[in-house]
Amino acid sequence: MMRRNPFSTCFTRPGQIPFHFPAGTAADKCAATFEKLGAQRAIVGPHGSGKSTLLEMLSPKWKELGWREQRVRLTAARKRKSISWGQLDESSILVIDGFEQLSWWQQRWVRARCWQKRARLLVTCHADCGVPILLRTEVNWPLAYELAGMLLGGDVTPYEAELRAIWEEEPGNIRDFFFRLYHWCELRGLYRPEHAKPRCQAFAI
Repeated sequence: MMRRNPFSTCFTRPGQIPFHFPAGTAADKCAATFEKLGAQRAIVGPHGSGKSTLLEMLSPKWKELGWREQRVRLTAARKRKSISWGQLDESSILVIDGFEQLSWWQQRWVRARCWQKRARLLVTCHADCGVPILLRTEVNWPLAYELAGMLLGGDVTPYEAELRAIWEEEPGNIRDFFFRLYHWCELRGLYRPEHAKPRCQAFAI
């Protein structure tokens, strides 16, 4: 059986681990805020705090509600991507991952167009962008430790001090934490079966 590094992309990419919701919040509750036509919401949080993972977890909810999702991902290297406005209507939801890459005027224009078409809009951004906030994402050490243990698939108590030191190199960014742990596992020779499932389903990036 092929064995892989526990922090390989196949185990950590958005959608592989369910999002960890704050107390009192759940996917159904988030989706319910979009019942009104033209609803607009933002997921706000720093790099590597779970925004893209939350988008993946919410995506099936849009299908359950009978809405067509159109998703656009913007980055510093790719600030332009076409939006098929002709396909947006009151049964659609436009999801823009990286809304902060648009200028203030572009953001206003996108919001106005969605409102005009009565299409729902969900965006992710690193700071408040004027769109009503659906959820703020953040990662702390206890959550990072739980996630590391889940992916390693066993008792990580003997490694706690090492894991904490690796986390403290750049706290708050779970994506980069996993990247550093990938190299840590390579040095230690820690691997897991390629098709193994995470032991815990309560936490996610």
